[in-house]
Amino acid sequence: MGRHTGRIAAVATAVLPDGRVVAVTAGHDRVVRVWDLTVGAAVGDPLAGHTDAVVAVATAVLPDGRVVAVTGSYDHTVRLWDLTTGDPIGDPLTGHTDAVVAVATAVLPDGRVVAVTGSYDHTVRLWDLTTGDPIGDPLTGHTDAVVAVATAVLPEGRVVAVSGSADAMVRMWDLSAVAPVGDPIAGHASTVNAVATAVLPDGRVVAVTGSFHGSVRMWDLSAVTPIGEPFTDDIIWVNAVATAVLPDGRVVAVTSNWHDTVRMWDLVTATPVGDLLTGHTSTVETVATAVLPDGRVVAVTGGLDATVRVCDLANASPVGDLLTGHTSTVETVATAVLPDGRVVAVTGSDDHTVRLWDLTTGVPIGEPFTGHVDKIRAVATAVLPDGRVVVVTGSDDHTVRLWDLTTGVPIGEPFTGHTDAVVAVATAVLPDGRVVVVTGSDDHTVRVWDLGSGVPIGEPFTGHAHQVVAVATAILPDGRVVAVTGSWDATVRVWDLTSASPVGEPFTGHTAMVEAIATAVLPDGRVVAVTASTDATVRVWDLSTATLIGDPLIGHAYIVSAVATGGLPDGRVVAVTGGADATVRVWDLASASPVGEPFTGHTGMVGAIAIAVLPDGRVVAVTASTDATVRVWDIAVGTSVGHALCVVDPACALAWEPSEGGALIFAGPGLARLTLSLAETRPAVAGGEVVAS
Repeated sequence: MGRHTGRIAAVATAVLPDGRVVAVTAGHDRVVRVWDLTVGAAVGDPLAGHTDAVVAVATAVLPDGRVVAVTGSYDHTVRLWDLTTGDPIGDPLTGHTDAVVAVATAVLPDGRVVAVTGSYDHTVRLWDLTTGDPIGDPLTGHTDAVVAVATAVLPEGRVVAVSGSADAMVRMWDLSAVAPVGDPIAGHASTVNAVATAVLPDGRVVAVTGSFHGSVRMWDLSAVTPIGEPFTDDIIWVNAVATAVLPDGRVVAVTSNWHDTVRMWDLVTATPVGDLLTGHTSTVETVATAVLPDGRVVAVTGGLDATVRVCDLANASPVGDLLTGHTSTVETVATAVLPDGRVVAVTGSDDHTVRLWDLTTGVPIGEPFTGHVDKIRAVATAVLPDGRVVVVTGSDDHTVRLWDLTTGVPIGEPFTGHTDAVVAVATAVLPDGRVVVVTGSDDHTVRVWDLGSGVPIGEPFTGHAHQVVAVATAILPDGRVVAVTGSWDATVRVWDLTSASPVGEPFTGHTAMVEAIATAVLPDGRVVAVTASTDATVRVWDLSTATLIGDPLIGHAYIVSAVATGGLPDGRVVAVTGGADATVRVWDLASASPVGEPFTGHTGMVGAIAIAVLPDGRVVAVTASTDATVRVWDIAVGTSVGHALCVVDPACALAWEPSEGGALIFAGPGLARLTLSLAETRPAVAGGEVVAS
């Protein structure tokens, strides 16, 4: 059915009545498109009607069961679309006098499904999605752009919206009465850049706000009054705030500031809560995450002590006994969901074996997978066209092997061809449905293998002048599936996996080894690669134009050893990097600029990063370090979450399994699993249900 012809500005997902999972994309080409995520094809024709760029989208289910998309545009209108039929529902919703840049949905006490929109025209508007009519007059009062909207339910059942603005004010609106609740919430002296809501143990619903001026305040949303004095602690600039419910029931706010300090505050006593804890004793070699069937988010870690650990991130404690069985360092770990629903971790070790672990019970599944005759350096999982869940392993024995995770038996013969250690593995699905693995080796080559037939695709990719130590895959806007490789020759190369040919010239600019690569899709539709190097820089590359986006990202003082990418709830796509300077940094990939101050707390090299989505919607980064600690950070608010976690050894790799709940896996000489639902943070919602991937 074609593709967007301009930048893609927003995407949301939904489940249609027939069970199909679809993505809804909004673009600068003025159309909205619906895509079947199972078959990878467009559903129907483009949804056309907007006369300018479509920059916001959210989805909802109407009372009659129809699944709809709500879109906002620079043309100042809001439109509603039936995602099953592809037809517009009613006329455009008009009233805003400037760009509509934020859309969210809610259900009122009387059952009406509504959209709440924010605009550069300084107003908030409410729309009945069943009738297509505006509800009441525009909500006015802000004197600058409305940049965020959050909702909450007050104790008496009122559904409210809380809006934050560049006018330094916080306002609350009763969505049933379509009226302001009380006076503007004033007290900050500059832009209110952080808002979160929480429910205190006594039932009060509160908002916690942080400002550039350097104060953190708490407000009773029922009384619309401040609670106590501002929280201060030599704070110069509060750049983030979040709220959470700790496992013991305490409701807390976590703030970060210009001094790179992170504090947690008990909202009932208005006092600081504890310090971070340490406990790792040596390197954690690898980390992956997974969500257990019971909803716990766990981390599984492997390290130099040859053990596997499982930890519940809600209380930063081990889940069950150590997962023991490997007799040497666990080099790598990945996660997968088996056809029977079990969530498993797959580990590769210097003991030449691969092991499979049930993350719910904490016990190994079957016997070790044997066959490699040297260290296992890389593992990745995939689902074949026939539904089999497999793991692909790369080894110092120069071979690649494929294993059926359900039966535990190898599939076919080893893949041979590399003449040195296979140290990087990534999987992808080609446009014709073939599932492939891309391998990088110390022999300076990249190879592509068809996992269905077990045969190589084309000749080895040559061009790198040194070891290929990093591989990632991506889908370009024109549909091409590519691999991006990084080498100790300081270059990055892109390869078309269908034609088995290089794409353009190597990307040059790094002045030392490229250590890590991640790919991402920006809100405007650009597909990028993020590269980390021993030259202490991070670079962002547009894979379609083969150009650097912005200047190199400078801030790390030494080697940048790890990178991961993810989408925040406000639609921003970010990279999180860690390095030998013991810091973690967040970068906005669209603007190629830093986000806030570095996360500090580690005292050793950050060797591994995973990004996870908690059950409450928070996007967190999990970092593992040679200081023997694993830390969890709320990326959106720039604060640490909970305490530092103990595993068994210093860290160098992580992975995330985004099934329901989410789980994290760490590895070093052993492996440990940690659940990530450390606390039930309830962040503010900005921009509605817009997803960037």
